Amino acid sequence: MSADASTDLMEVRDLRKYFPITGGLFSHVVGHVKAVDGVSFSVKHGETLGLVGESGCGKTTLGKVLLRLEEATGGEVLFEGQNILGRDFKGLRRLRREMQIIFQDPYASLNPRMTVREIVGEPFEVHGVAYGSAKDKRVRELLEVVGLSPQHIHRYPHEFSGGQRQRIGIARALALKPKMIICDEPVSALDVSIQSQILNLLSDLQKEFGLTYIFIAHGLAVVKHVSDRVGVMYLGKMVEMAGAGEIYRNPRHPYTRALMSAIPIPDPDLNRERIILEGDVPSPVNPPSGCRFHTRCRRAERICKEVEPEFRDIGEAHSVACHFGCEG
Repeated sequence: MSADASTDLMEVRDLRKYFPITGGLFSHVVGHVKAVDGVSFSVKHGETLGLVGESGCGKTTLGKVLLRLEEATGGEVLFEGQNILGRDFKGLRRLRREMQIIFQDPYASLNPRMTVREIVGEPFEVHGVAYGSAKDKRVRELLEVVGLSPQHIHRYPHEFSGGQRQRIGIARALALKPKMIICDEPVSALDVSIQSQILNLLSDLQKEFGLTYIFIAHGLAVVKHVSDRVGVMYLGKMVEMAGAGEIYRNPRHPYTRALMSAIPIPDPDLNRERIILEGDVPSPVNPPSGCRFHTRCRRAERICKEVEPEFRDIGEAHSVACHFGCEG
């Protein structure tokens, strides 16, 4: 972490994102998909906050809402004290230089009709930072930073491997010297042999440029390797958050415990109880009352079905949304 890691770079308050469902002859709104529903957390300067959860839990939508790639339904997103949800286009454009994203699929996130020079250099032109030979110089420097040859500047995306394409995406994200980068499952589409290279590159870049990461993934082992803190999401809600070492050593929410039990152990002689979650994830259109996890929880009692648990601090910067989370 950087020297000012004690201060918050971003603070999220009661963030919500509902997608309308239309039906009938006149396409009236008949319901909503509650993809993100009342999420609050903060991100400190220079840290990596990992977000994990099953597919469909809302973590990718959350990342897009933080950058206003999707418009929020409600709540606040404060970036260095400024609410970005209330910014007009001109104000948002200035903030966009501070916040960037690395997408999951390096094949889909790069325009196949553009050269590396055009892809990595586009942010410079859009924001009026550099043009012509000055832009080309900056692009070559960025390619070297991410481990590619400056001679690749005139090549097209199809001429690169998956790992190389992701390096191009990283170079594009770095172009405007952002303070925060949202990494949306940046290694899940890559070969296992390449994943560690990209993770090490991201770690080196964070140290060199003082970057702050929000690292979205479903691979718990990957998140443990790169994160300072970890937040666990379930059905649009944050159910637990703590330091990476603490949450892996002492998970308090039953859902988190089930996720942790699924992490492979590289020791055939070491046995661990595997917690199998029964049933399917409920629909975000009509989520269960009370605790949203109670339909799959082995410890659920009457209060879990009737009262939604508060996301509260239980000590040592460890927060959990469970009526019995303090019991360990």
